[in-house]
Amino acid sequence: MPILDITHPLFQASIDEQAYHSNVVKSARSIESLKKMPGFIQKIFVRMSNVDNTHLSGMRTLLYKLGPDLSRGLKLSFRDKWAVKQTSFMGLRIRLRELCRRQAGILLPQLKQFPERNLCFFSIAGGSGADSINTLILVQEADPSLLRGRKIEIHLLDIDPYGPAFAKRCIDVMKQPGERFHGLDISVHPTPYDWSQPEALQKKSADRSGWIQLCSSEGGLFEYGSDADIAANLNRFHANSPADARVTGSLIFDRAHCNPGYLGFTEFIGVQIRYLGVEGLQRILAETSWVLEDYQEIDTIYVLFTLKKA
Repeated sequence: MPILDITHPLFQASIDEQAYHSNVVKSARSIESLKKMPGFIQKIFVRMSNVDNTHLSGMRTLLYKLGPDLSRGLKLSFRDKWAVKQTSFMGLRIRLRELCRRQAGILLPQLKQFPERNLCFFSIAGGSGADSINTLILVQEADPSLLRGRKIEIHLLDIDPYGPAFAKRCIDVMKQPGERFHGLDISVHPTPYDWSQPEALQKKSADRSGWIQLCSSEGGLFEYGSDADIAANLNRFHANSPADARVTGSLIFDRAHCNPGYLGFTEFIGVQIRYLGVEGLQRILAETSWVLEDYQEIDTIYVLFTLKKA
């Protein structure tokens, strides 16, 4: 698979926000029509959605983020060829782009203020590391000097080894002569991780005391984890991270305000997603020492947010 670069013209061309918005508006009617179709057609649709054990795998999510143009030429199954062209999956690309912009916005002033500090990403359910890698791309495009002369680590905490292994290969390629990250000290550290046992996150954070630290979870912990697991991971990261550490992530609108088409779609295909909403996040934060710094809504489906230490 190709390296996912959100600054690539083909990635940018794969996002038509007006078309995506129109699709979101129409999706409620579409799912109601689907529910009225014969059972065998409904089963075909569920199979076409490519859900693996009630969620999309990290590598399949990466494929849909690549979109129809960047994935052209890959040997794909019929289901993947169909799915990668669907407007509904455009939301994954918008979510990734906006989260990377958010993370770059957090890091740029920190990197400018502290040229002597190393940089560390902790990505929970990090998959292929697309958000961490592309955040570095955006920082480099804004000011290449900010990444030079410092150690940069991407820790991908994931139960599935395939995505992190792919991310490691991506960085190895990007550090070769003539490539974007040549000469930079960037490394990927795959870590087998069950977010119900977050002790490893606390230890890794402690081992990098004094570093600039950013913890993220795009399409992971805050969309599938329980209240207890979310609070435990936040508390573990809080214990040893620096005062200016940040947590970023994505979550889904609560049921009362979520787009009914998205709500119906995820329930129809069996995705065990959480409709947490901002109020749900605030409820969990009351059990931690983190506060909501700001958030951004995307088409009554996704909420992107930043947390800072209280």
